[in-house]
Amino acid sequence: MGRKVRPHIVMNDKYLRMNELFQFLMELDKLKSIYRDASIADLSRKENSAEHSWHLAMAILTFKEEFDIEIDTLKTIKMALIHDVCEIGAGDSSIYSPDREKVEVEERKYIQALADIPVKFASKIMLLWEEYESQLTTESRWVKVFDRLIPFMLHIETDGKYWKENKVKKRQVIEISEIIKTEAPDVFDWLLANIDKAVERGWLKEA
Repeated sequence: MGRKVRPHIVMNDKYLRMNELFQFLMELDKLKSIYRDASIADLSRKENSAEHSWHLAMAILTFKEEFDIEIDTLKTIKMALIHDVCEIGAGDSSIYSPDREKVEVEERKYIQALADIPVKFASKIMLLWEEYESQLTTESRWVKVFDRLIPFMLHIETDGKYWKENKVKKRQVIEISEIIKTEAPDVFDWLLANIDKAVERGWLKEA
């Protein structure tokens, strides 16, 4: 019998690109290791930032169906999924932290470095992130709505665990929820009613 001929592997551009794509996706995997202060609903552990981003995307799809929000759905979901990628470089920071400005510098530095990776979507992440940060478009504002609303829901579901541990005040929650008041006043009314209940139950401080 003759010598077995091995199939020839054609090293096309897509094959050669796989190492870069592999490295890029493994970089994004690090978001799963960024843990937030808030617990998941069953209180078994802290929520990570990748889960938080997924939850925002699911909320966008859910509310779009219920309230017929006029947004570019795909773009809004993309923005929700990438809005916290910057935390890979800067870590998670509480919305109530006095050091937010310092953290924002590190977040921007990381996003700029990520955009330098020779993968097309890397540069798109930076554009979407910049749009989210600027808050000038309907899509960016709705992502911010859910970035405030979903954590609020988790705090209610976990009997105000985070609020109590961090001595959060009613006015602080109202202040960071201003975007909900502007974009979704009916949702804001629901939020206010639950804030009052949280105060009554001792989860939030009145003042």
